[in-house]
Amino acid sequence: GKQLLREFYEVDKLQELTKGSSYKAKWKCQKCKHLWRATVMNRTRSGRASGCPKCCLSRGQGCHTVLSRTNNFLTWCEKNGERGKKLLEEYVDTDRGPTDVTHGSSYKALWKCATCEHEWRGEGGGRPNK
Repeated sequence: GKQLLREFYEVDKLQELTKGSSYKAKWKCQKCKHLWRATVMNRTRSGRASGCPKCCLSRGQGCHTVLSRTNNFLTWCEKNGERGKKLLEEYVDTDRGPTDVTHGSSYKALWKCATCEHEWRGEGGGRPNK
């Protein structure tokens, strides 16, 4: 209750939403100050409420709302045709495989350009949208 209220970042929308809402609201973690979007329903469901994805991954946990057999980078790539295939080819991180992160993750994975072979670290969350 109170923790969720402190993390809810869109105070102007508070009166418009119910706990079962599918609206993807902005949240701000009180511990690490990370901003992310999650549905109100996922943040309020009893027993399986989601939390900050950055804190969850930094603790090395397999958070059910962040990572699962169907919600991971590999699955996203497989469902997104040529774009997904290209991104999967460029994902070369050995610390965390494509099933160990989600496409919405803030984890800075290692990428390698298929054209020029330049390597860099970047958030997986931004790659699928670019």
